Amino acid sequence: MGKGTWEYLWELIGEALSVGLAMVGSVLAGAVFGWFLDEKLFHGRTSPWFTVIGIGLGAAGGIKNVFYFQRRMNPPKDEEE
Repeated sequence: MGKGTWEYLWELIGEALSVGLAMVGSVLAGAVFGWFLDEKLFHGRTSPWFTVIGIGLGAAGGIKNVFYFQRRMNPPKDEEE
C-alpha cells in the first residue's frame, strides 16, 4: 500500500468515526439533559419523561447528523450537467 492509499484509508476512518461520535454524542447529550430536567429541576416528579424525550430528540438529532455527513461526503450532482 502506497502513501496515498494510507492517507485515503485514514480519511475514511476519520469520517466514519465522526459520524459514529456525532450519533452517540447526540443521544448522550439528550439523555443527560433530560435526566437533569427530571432529577435536578423537577426533583424526580417527572421522572423518566424528560429523559425519554431527551433520548428521542437526541436520536433524531443524531439521525439528522448522519444525513448531513452523508450529503457532505457525497454531494448531489447538479441536474443541469
